Parts: sequence; structure tokens; C-alpha cells
Amino acid sequence: MKSTLTLFFMFCYLWTSAQEITGNIKNHGKTEMEMVLMLFGMDNTISIGTVDKKGQFIANLTQLNTENIPEENKSMSMGELYFNFYFKCNNRDAFGDNAEIPAARQDYVRLTNKGEWKGTVFLVSDQKLIPWLEDSGYNNAINGSFYEVMYVEEDMEVNMTCSSSVYVSENEEAETEYNFDIQLKKGFNWVEYTIEEVYETDPDIRASFPSKVTISNLKDPSKMQWIGVYY
Repeated sequence: MKSTLTLFFMFCYLWTSAQEITGNIKNHGKTEMEMVLMLFGMDNTISIGTVDKKGQFIANLTQLNTENIPEENKSMSMGELYFNFYFKCNNRDAFGDNAEIPAARQDYVRLTNKGEWKGTVFLVSDQKLIPWLEDSGYNNAINGSFYEVMYVEEDMEVNMTCSSSVYVSENEEAETEYNFDIQLKKGFNWVEYTIEEVYETDPDIRASFPSKVTISNLKDPSKMQWIGVYY
């Protein structure tokens, strides 16, 4: 019993520590801005920190809540867990009892100044992933990781491998493999998508795409590059 409690508290400590990230947004050079999530809409932003004039920031997902989010906006933004990951399994039953847990996914961090949306931050291990994230139909995927935020309403764990398929031509599909090894606590969590293999396509038909991906908790914040795009 003692060892079980020790492991539990260790996990909670590691999870809490991993939720706070410090770093630098490349090419910021602007003014101080607020870092927000907009997964419940532009009128219901959730602040996760600030970035200073030099791009230095602290982002923290702990102690965030949705108490001030109108229930109507919240329900419109949320859906079943199995449908909220960037990569989706062919069979929702692969998630078992977790499939229907309410969840919401945030792709990028937004930057605001005096309440106005001024920029977007891509979270990637390699800047060359950004064109693919912006348009996967015309830009090739590469090996590497990208990161998102997931909100869930229950503690949960997914450990399984599932398959899906992607059209590589009008009459041909290629199988993909998605390995889930992730524990999410109730609230906001960092999610890491690691592209292990890329299916090479005929570029005249469509761009190359991830064929083997691991979905996990954030493993190493130091590998995250925060790339800002400003408006």
C-alpha cells in the first residue's frame, strides 16, 4: 500500500512539474502579450501565462479552470475523447470506456494584446513541421514531434495501438498505426505527437503523411520550439 501511494504522489508531482514550461518564443521582438487558449472560443479565452518583449515566457496549465465558461460555449466546443486527438482510430471501441469522456483539443497557443488576437505560436520539435501543420494536403510531413493541449473532464489513461487508413490515390489506401501511451488528469494537459514514420507518396497526387505516430504525455519540454507568427 505504501509503495502504491508513493508511486501515485510521484506521478502527481511529475505531472504538475511538466505542466509548467519556461522558454523563448522565437522572433517575438514585439511587446508583452498574454498567452491564451481559445478552445472554448475567442470570447472565452483562458490565460496560461505571458511573454515579455524579448520573447521570454512562462506557460502553466495547472490550476486552470472552466468555471467562467458559459455552459453553452463549453458544450459546443467539447466532444467525445476518441474524436479529439489529432490522429483518429478507425474504431472508436479501441478506446474502451474512455471513448465517451468529454474532451476538447487546442491546436496552437494564441497571443493577445489588450484583448485582441495578435499572434499564434506553433509548438514543434522542428520548424519544418509547420508547413505540414498548416496544410497537410500540399506539404510533406517529416519525422519529429508537435504538441497540443487537451482538456478532459475525468482522469483517464489510454494504452493501446490502433490502425486507420489514408487515401494515397483515388483507389488506394495506406494503413497507419497510432500508438497511444498517455495519462490525462482532469483539466488541461500537454499532449505530444511523435511522428515515427512517414509514408512517401506521389507528390503529383498528395503530400506525404505520418504513417506511424506515438501519442503520449509531454516527454521533454526542452525539445519544444515555440515559433510565433504575428498579425
